[in-house]
Parts: sequence; structure tokens; C-alpha cells
Amino acid sequence: ATRISTAILDMCDHHTSPLPIADLVVAADIMYMPSTGRAMARRAVEALKRGSRLIVGDSPGRPGRPAFLEELDKLGVVGEFVQVTGRTCCGERHDLICGDKSKSVSESPKEMTVDILDLDPTTCFR
Repeated sequence: ATRISTAILDMCDHHTSPLPIADLVVAADIMYMPSTGRAMARRAVEALKRGSRLIVGDSPGRPGRPAFLEELDKLGVVGEFVQVTGRTCCGERHDLICGDKSKSVSESPKEMTVDILDLDPTTCFR
């Protein structure tokens, strides 16, 4: 049987709050600042070294993405984002997630560009 579980943790606290063991780690919409980008890179390597596949979803142009990619490179990981077509969210959303200027929310689903990074732990390290 397939088992799916989720966990909430502090992405920036990789010293005292290790990732749970998982076959697949998914992270989305966290590249708001360079500090969260670097922290996500450290978490990515933590997951990949454990043998987890990692999928990261990110909206184009987030300020933390360059820091994320630079940190991954420093840590010996090779990968690049690929643009895919996604859909906007519908319904109520918290302002912290989707403020007034958010392009990811609409009254009915609309196409939008999303970037995906898919890392396989057996092939992503230099």
C-alpha cells in the first residue's frame, strides 16, 4: 500500500530539525528570499544524500532562486528548472500566501507558467 504523509518544519533550521525519511520530497513556493533559497538548497542535499527524489516547484522570478541554484552548485548538485504549464488556484487563500497582486489565484482556473526542478539522487551529484 502507498502511504503519503506530510510534515511541517522550519526549512532554515537544518541543524536541529532533520527531514523525515521519505522516498519523495516535494517543496513549492518557498523562494521568496535569498535566505530561504539557500536553506532549501541545504535541505535538498540532505534529502538527496538520504536517497530521496526531490521535486521543487517555483514561480519564475522569485528572488531566492539564484541563491538556491548557487548553493546547490557549491554543494555539488547539478540540475535546472524546466518551465511547465500549470493552473491558477481557485477559492479562498490566505493573504500571506497569495496577496492582492498574486497571479496564481483566479475565480476560475487559468493557465500559468510554473518552473519544476526534478532531482534524482542517483544522477544529480557531480
